[in-house]
Order: sequence, then C-alpha cells, then structure tokens
Amino acid sequence: MTTPDEQPHERPATGERPGSYGEIAPGVPRYGQYAPEGWVPPSSVNNGQDDAVTSSGLPPVSAYPGFKGGPVPSAPGTHFAAPKLVVIACRFIKTAGALQALSGLLLLMVVFFPAVRATMVDALKTALPSDPAYDSLLADPAMISSLLAFSAVLSLAGAASYFWLASKIRKGAGWARTTALVLACISLLALIQPNVFTIIQVGLGVVAMVILYRSPSKEYFAKKVPGGGPHGY
Repeated sequence: MTTPDEQPHERPATGERPGSYGEIAPGVPRYGQYAPEGWVPPSSVNNGQDDAVTSSGLPPVSAYPGFKGGPVPSAPGTHFAAPKLVVIACRFIKTAGALQALSGLLLLMVVFFPAVRATMVDALKTALPSDPAYDSLLADPAMISSLLAFSAVLSLAGAASYFWLASKIRKGAGWARTTALVLACISLLALIQPNVFTIIQVGLGVVAMVILYRSPSKEYFAKKVPGGGPHGY
C-alpha cells in the first residue's frame, strides 16, 4: 500500500529481474553484467573531429567548408615559445644596449671628474682641426659639461630602448622587430667615424636583424596576432 503522498514504485519491465537496470545503450552491458570478451566501449567522438558533432555540441573543424586538414588554428592567447635563434638575437640586442649604457656611464664620469674632463678636452683639441669656433667651445667648461650631460642622458635612454625592444621582440611583437630594423639602419651612420666600440655595437644589431628576418624567426612572428593582443604585446 501507499499513502496519498507517496508515488507507487515502477515495476521492472517484463523479462527483467527486480533490482536490475535497463539497457544503457546498444551494445553496452547492463549494470551488474560482465562485458563479453573482446568488447570495446563505443566512442562518441573519434579523435575529437570524426563524428558529426563533438562533445561541445559543435560540428568538428573537418565539417566546415574549406577545411583541408592540417593543424587546427590555436585559440587567441595561446603562448608560442620563442625559437632559439630569436632568443640569441635578443641577447645580441641586449649586449648592444649594455655597450650603449657603458658609453653613457663613461660620459657621466667625464662630467663629474674634472681631471678626466680635462684629459678629454686635450684629446679633442688634438683631434679637431684648428678652428676659432672649436677653440671657443672647448674653452667654456660649462658648455662642455652641458653637452656631456645631455649626451649621457641620451645614451642611457638609448640603452633602455635596446632592452625594451629586445623584451618585446622575444614575445613576438612585429612592430618591435620593425622598429629595431629602422634603428639598426640608422646606426650604420656611426660607422662614418668608426672605432672598435662602435663597430662591435653596430655589428651586434645588424647580425640580430639578419637572424630575426630569416627562418625560423619569421615564421615565429607570422604566428602572432596582427596588431597586438596577447601575442603581439
């Protein structure tokens, strides 16, 4: 008997023992039964793309018109590790930036140490041609200090830009690679009056640009999202 608030229990279907369960799916053993030898559970999705509908309820990639196989495009925000050559190129750029920072520190040392500044002025008088304009400029200590301080600040700012661009290039920012290429071309003007220090610095930048515009570096930048986003920036 059942009370008015209770629902009667359903009886098992004809031919089924009490306490047993119905068939889950065609070919699937019932609860409490042993699977026959060699039985393989049916797969609802083969390799995530073979069936008409995937587990997410959407058609697989292969079902869309124009799909020709190959790797499925990654979702936005996917991180791609930088190739080894890109890492090496970034190290070259940072080394050039370190040399630029060293030149800025040397200029500051000239500003704050009068003995060093006097030695530099004597060297400039010897190197520069005899000209009243040069002589009047070198005779003004305040003007020399101002020019040296400005050059030191400019040099340190340039060094900071080297490190900043290197970090962005390693993340795959195409605009940073283009900017570095432009700066590398401009730096070639420093070879008009070359010295060992300048040749090494410019050479590092040029070699880095050659690496960044060859395989596999160019493929690495091609994977990034145009215009920035999690890949470019």
